[in-house]
Amino acid sequence: MNTVDKKAFISDLYHRTETVLEKAIKQYQNLDESSLNLSIVKESWSIAEVISHLNSYGNYYLPKIEAVLAQSNECCTLAYSPSWLGAYFINMMDVNKGKWRYKAAKQHQPAVTDAYAEVAEFISQQERILKCIKASEQVDISRVRIPISISKFIKLNLGDLLSFLVMHNERHVVQIKKIQQKQAAALAERAVFATFAS
Repeated sequence: MNTVDKKAFISDLYHRTETVLEKAIKQYQNLDESSLNLSIVKESWSIAEVISHLNSYGNYYLPKIEAVLAQSNECCTLAYSPSWLGAYFINMMDVNKGKWRYKAAKQHQPAVTDAYAEVAEFISQQERILKCIKASEQVDISRVRIPISISKFIKLNLGDLLSFLVMHNERHVVQIKKIQQKQAAALAERAVFATFAS
């Protein structure tokens, strides 16, 4: 894989995560409980379920990333070399390159008991990801490796993993936008039907 400028790579991940965090604070946090839990299509997730799915990734990866970053492994490398395996997983999450639908692994199936708590947790996780991205400036992100959640035998380097998490979040932000559009369309249709019925 081509080597990229590490500083620019980290800066890009940081700003993209800031965008996701801002959306969570300004939009998701202000939705009412029914909007968070409403699923228009029976087989599709609600907004709260999408966020719960994302939180399951954070619950697995963030403690591992934070533990690695807490170790004294300072490094002044200026370049980052993505791996072919990392690029494969990242491209899978890219809505412009990969398939739109994938079946979530069992450990990443959503389990919502409190929609507001899921949103709060998601916001907290995005803040932690920002700290991790910033801290990764001092680490050789091409060398540090972390096992992926679906197989402890497969490891991604820290740069690939951070890139995957950011892309995965962005993918599901697009999904949430589609859910909101379907909700708006369903409400508009219901209003038109009520008008004609009255």
